[in-house]
Amino acid sequence: MASSGWEYWRVTRVADDSLEWLAITRPGARGIDARKVWTLMPNGLWFIANWYLTEDYWREDTTSVWAFENIDIEDARQVALEVPQPSPEDMTRLTRPETSLTFDQIDRHATDKILGKRAAGAIASRR
Repeated sequence: MASSGWEYWRVTRVADDSLEWLAITRPGARGIDARKVWTLMPNGLWFIANWYLTEDYWREDTTSVWAFENIDIEDARQVALEVPQPSPEDMTRLTRPETSLTFDQIDRHATDKILGKRAAGAIASRR
């Protein structure tokens, strides 16, 4: 069974509306976790705290790179099958936090705990 308390986001590039990430947030969390955005890493079957998407999500001006569409868990399970693998540059960038998160705040959550075992199995079989 998937965990409760998560909000799910289809994240697309503003420039061309292409799907880039499946993201989750936890609005009921305390401290920094209330502001974090985690993104699906299909190859690793986990969601990792994504500091640069977190910055974009909370940006108050109009220079956002990504558009965030709130979706339900069923849509999230479908998007998980479509989300592209992050580029090597994105993976390197994720492990070098900047202003919004420190290295020890870049945590991860297992996909089966977020989307359920069936969805995690479907993602694993697409690898």
